[in-house]
Amino acid sequence: MQATDQISIGVVIRTKDRPIFVTRALASVEAQTHGNWKIVLVNDGGDAQMLAQAIASQAKALQASKRLTVINFLPGIGRSAAFNRGVEALDTEFVACLDDDDTWAADFMSSLAGFYRQTQDLVSDLGGVAAQVTALKEEFCDIDGIRDIRIIGEDSLPPSFQRNEFFVNPLAYACYRQDLYPVQWILRREAVLSVGGFPEHFDVMEDRAFMNGFLARYRVAVLDRKLAFHHRRVARSDDRARNVLMNTLDNPSYDWRLFADLARPGFDLAGRADTAGPMRSFAADLLSELNYETSAIWQKVDGEMRSLKERLDRDKAETQAVISAIMAELASPPQPVPAQSLQDVAVPVRPLVANPLFDIWAALPETEFCRHLQPGHRFADRLELSRATPEDGLLMHASRSLEKFQIQFPDTRDWSAIEVHLDGLAAPGQGLRVHLQLASPDGYLFETALVCQDKQASGAPKFRLSDFEVHACARKEGCLVTREVSAAWLAQASTPKLSIILPRQARNFRFICNNLLVERA
Repeated sequence: MQATDQISIGVVIRTKDRPIFVTRALASVEAQTHGNWKIVLVNDGGDAQMLAQAIASQAKALQASKRLTVINFLPGIGRSAAFNRGVEALDTEFVACLDDDDTWAADFMSSLAGFYRQTQDLVSDLGGVAAQVTALKEEFCDIDGIRDIRIIGEDSLPPSFQRNEFFVNPLAYACYRQDLYPVQWILRREAVLSVGGFPEHFDVMEDRAFMNGFLARYRVAVLDRKLAFHHRRVARSDDRARNVLMNTLDNPSYDWRLFADLARPGFDLAGRADTAGPMRSFAADLLSELNYETSAIWQKVDGEMRSLKERLDRDKAETQAVISAIMAELASPPQPVPAQSLQDVAVPVRPLVANPLFDIWAALPETEFCRHLQPGHRFADRLELSRATPEDGLLMHASRSLEKFQIQFPDTRDWSAIEVHLDGLAAPGQGLRVHLQLASPDGYLFETALVCQDKQASGAPKFRLSDFEVHACARKEGCLVTREVSAAWLAQASTPKLSIILPRQARNFRFICNNLLVERA
């Protein structure tokens, strides 16, 4: 039996003009506790000089230890061919495919090498092993003027990524009922070469087409540990332009329907004597899958219908309660009400601003009113609703006598923010000070950030967020937040805004604001 530290693993990283990702991918390999590895970094048609500058500090040590080979193709040769040339350039026993925007846990290699060693004597046709995966949501941000990425939480995965069989089932994989990302596996290099590598006429779904062929000859065992990380970018509604920094799935140029069908394996159904054994095995797998599905489908449907009915009943009751409350407020004559009586929320003392440049209550009508809000369109002169999806129909209610306006969010999703436009308020050389007074019956955490339009962007507008701060709106006590906006930032910012970033994935969230003032700093 081969010792774990003797197992050599080659890592193919394909990249093109994404230095912000590739440096992170290299660091993920460098952090591995398994020491016997090499990297082939394949630059598929990207700017070679930009790549060299981005990885300079990492490449110096890696190349000195003969652990890194960089191959530049200009023009590019395509995603599949880039992987295949990387595999051919390696001399390791195993090969891994780490996309430049994905990462591994530090013990990914060591754990899979040990798992392979434990399994290989029991399975003669073992072609490789894989780990379970975690999907991570991330977004771009500016930290001290430098473009960076930050993780904002886990994302859901379909059931096909959550099956717990020991081996990948070829039929289930072919039917999209079991799935793997390339970041999850390490495979024997000679086995990868024997099936021809990734099909080079594919520019998407190439890993599925390859794996279908691989599973026809070899088994892949799955370690029940989440050691691989598949990263997904979350785009703001303003970022509609497709570019190399976004996820592959966001690129509309790929013909997913065509390549998804081409990736499916073909089976020989001629019934020849030499195929009788494989066909019996195939039929057994097929019957097993059908039995698995039919034995659970009624329970699944019944449970999902029951859950859906409960959710609809709950949403109906909550919506009716909101409508009744709004109608009751509209039916009552405006009367001054102490702030302490509003939802039992103790509102902080209003900031004293003698001559504000902007006052929310000067921008709103004197009478109480309700309206629908449309993302991307201003209201109250300088406010704007920003959403991850272009969803209309959110409700707003304002009452000057109560000094309270609120917006009802059925679901804040991945991104919901109220943004305050700051353009035209400050004289040259002047800064601004924004006072925000919020209330909440339940309490929550939120962020504020400075936002400006990227002057270098072409096409659809893109915005950069910077100077993040985290705040707490205490239960029943509310909060008073003051943000300083420097004259230097305002001088260089295009379309400057202050973004009030609401909690993510919050259900039935109410944004309650008592005051919003802007003054000269």
